[in-house]
Amino acid sequence: MSTPMFRILLFWLSSICVLSGQQEDYFRKYAGPIPGKVHYLSGINPKEISLKGVDASKGIIYGAIKMDGKFLGMELELRGLSKQNIKGFEFTGFQQNITNPLLSKAQLASAKLQKRDKITLARLIQYLENEQYSMPIIEAVRPTIYKLMLFLPMSPDTILIHGPCLTYVKSLIELQQYSEAFYILSRLNLSQLDEFGYREFSDSALDLAGKMIQANPKSAKVSLALLKRVNIRDDSGDHEAYLRLANSLRLQGLYKEAIDEYARLGPVVQKSAKSPFKTILKIWPVYCYVKNYELYSAYAARDKRYAQYASQYFNAALQGVKTLDENPPARQTNEYSLYKLVRALVRVQYARRWEAGGDKVKSDEYYRQSVVEVTEGIVSARVGLDWLPESLLMAGDAYEKLEQVKAAKNVYEQITRFFPGSKWETVSRKRMEAL
Repeated sequence: MSTPMFRILLFWLSSICVLSGQQEDYFRKYAGPIPGKVHYLSGINPKEISLKGVDASKGIIYGAIKMDGKFLGMELELRGLSKQNIKGFEFTGFQQNITNPLLSKAQLASAKLQKRDKITLARLIQYLENEQYSMPIIEAVRPTIYKLMLFLPMSPDTILIHGPCLTYVKSLIELQQYSEAFYILSRLNLSQLDEFGYREFSDSALDLAGKMIQANPKSAKVSLALLKRVNIRDDSGDHEAYLRLANSLRLQGLYKEAIDEYARLGPVVQKSAKSPFKTILKIWPVYCYVKNYELYSAYAARDKRYAQYASQYFNAALQGVKTLDENPPARQTNEYSLYKLVRALVRVQYARRWEAGGDKVKSDEYYRQSVVEVTEGIVSARVGLDWLPESLLMAGDAYEKLEQVKAAKNVYEQITRFFPGSKWETVSRKRMEAL
C-alpha cells in the first residue's frame, strides 16, 4: 500500500498542466514500488527492501524491509542515513527480464541477440546509451524508468539510478518525442540535479527547448516556461548553450521572446571574467528592437493602436545604438559587422519614413548611409557569420532604391554563390529576375 505522502506526490505530478499538448500521465500509470537492497555501514548483510516513495520536502524515504520472510513498513530520514547505519540502496531491477521489444533484425544482430533471448533492463539501457535509439526499447523500459524517476531526489551516493533516467530523457529528445521529454523535465528539480553532478538534465532541457521552437515556433511559450527552471551558471558552456537558444528564438522571428532571454543571460555573462559573448549580447537585443519596430510599424499602418508600440521599440533601438556607439566593437572582431548591420537597419527605417512621405532626396541620403554602414561591416566579415547574408541582402535592396542596378545584381550574385540552398539565395534570385 502506498503512503499518504506518496499519493500526494503522484497527485501533484498528475495535476501539473502539460502545456505542450495532451500527454498520458505516465507517473500515475506506472506508479508502484521498486525492488532493492539496503546496505549497512556496520557490515551487516544487505536486506531486501521495497522502496515506495520519497517526500523530498520532509526528507523521508518510504518503504518496506523484509524481516523474517515478511515486509514491514518503515520510514527513513533521507538526510541522515549514516546516522541510521545505512550506507545506501541498490536497485535490483536492472537484471529483471523485459518482454522482448520489437527490435529489427539489424538491431538484434548489433546487440548480439536472438528473438528467443531474454533481455534485461540493463541491456536495453546500455543499448540507448550506445545511441541505438528505438521506440520499442523506449516502450519496454518506460514502466520501470518512471518508477525510478520518483527517487531522483535521492543522491547518486545513495542510489545509482540517475544515469539510466538521464539516458531515457536524452533518447526521447533524439527520437523527437518532445512532448514526453517536456512532461518529464518540467517536473524534475533541475537545480538539485545540478548539485548532484547531473547538469546534463538541465542541458537536455536547453536542447529540448531549442528543438521544440525549431520544430514549431508556436511552442515558444511552452519551451520558455521550461527554461525558467534552468539555472545559468558562470560557465562558458552554459553561456553558449543559452545564447544558442536565444538565437533560435530570434531566427524564428520571435523577437520579444529573444529579447527577454538575452536580457536574462546578459547580466550573468557581464559578471564573467573572460566570456567571449559580452559584446554580442549587447548587440542582438538592439537588432531585435529594430525588427520588432518593423513588425509593429506594419501593423500601425492598418491600425493606429499599434503606433505606440512601434515607437517604443524604435526608441529602444535608438538608445541601444547610442550605447553601442559609446564603446563600439573593434574592427577586427566578428561583432563589428553585426554592429554595422544594426546601424544600417536604423538608417533604412529613416529612409522608409522619408520615402513614405514622398521626400526622395532625404530618403536616398539615408539609403546611401545604410549602404556605407553595412558595407564597412561586410568588408571585415567572414562568410560563416549568420548575419552576413542579411547584411548583403540589405545592401542590395538599398542599391535598388538608389537605382544602382548593376551594384544590386553584383550583391545578389554574391549571395547565391556563398549561400546556396538557403532562403537568402531564393530571395536573391527572385530579385535578380525582377531586375
